[in-house]
Amino acid sequence: MIYGLANAYSGPAERPTVSDRSGSGWPAVSAVHRRSLHEEVVEQLGRGIVGGVFAEGTSLPNEADLAGNLGVSRNVLREAVKVLVAKGMLDVRPKTGTTIRSKQHWHMLDPEVLTWEASGDLHLPYAFNFCEFRLIVEPKASFLAAKRATDPEIKAIRDACDALEACVGHLERMPDADIEFHQSIQRASHNALLQHLGVLTAAIMRVQLTYTASKPGDFERGLPLHRELTEAISARNAPLAETVSRALCEMPYLDLASRLDENDIGATLVSETQEHGR
Repeated sequence: MIYGLANAYSGPAERPTVSDRSGSGWPAVSAVHRRSLHEEVVEQLGRGIVGGVFAEGTSLPNEADLAGNLGVSRNVLREAVKVLVAKGMLDVRPKTGTTIRSKQHWHMLDPEVLTWEASGDLHLPYAFNFCEFRLIVEPKASFLAAKRATDPEIKAIRDACDALEACVGHLERMPDADIEFHQSIQRASHNALLQHLGVLTAAIMRVQLTYTASKPGDFERGLPLHRELTEAISARNAPLAETVSRALCEMPYLDLASRLDENDIGATLVSETQEHGR
């Protein structure tokens, strides 16, 4: 019996294996449900790699067996492999076959890789990593926005803040509104890389928001800082905008740090914050 990739890994000792033809002991994969054949193969293999069904440093099953188990032609499989090679996830070499590369080589800001990571079993630590990324990047984006924003861009930031505040009592609207608020600041930074990063990371930010606004009152506690940041940018006070943005990013960071038992990181950050007089 052939199992789907989503069901192929339930723990270190419970991997179903392919026993027909190859006898290789590889995790089983299911025939593709035809959405777009090529896209579905990329999706199944990509999620399988991210989820650990295919472990880093090991090789994929041979082409004939894998194509047969997926229910696709070798040509479709080859095209899917090319996509994952381009994402840094696979390495294809003569004689050694197709190898899963270590995560350090993956294109972690690729939209599909981000989506697979965000929906995987390790989404909580990944959301924590994203909060660290935000803590490094967003304060400077806010600093630049206060320096460079045009009047229409400041209005867009104000409108986005208004829309976010209107989500009180309507939390289902909050993720889109919060993402738009932060992207409006990144656009106002007039830095093309920051703007692009904001778009690419929207999927993982949505996951982070589901964690850090999950308890009653979580969302409301962050609203005053959003408004304070809006006012700092509107006043073109770049140092204040950077400081407020850092405080805003620290809220989810410390929250997730405590959930991951990263108390040493959280305590260090708190002490540093106190030293800076906030």
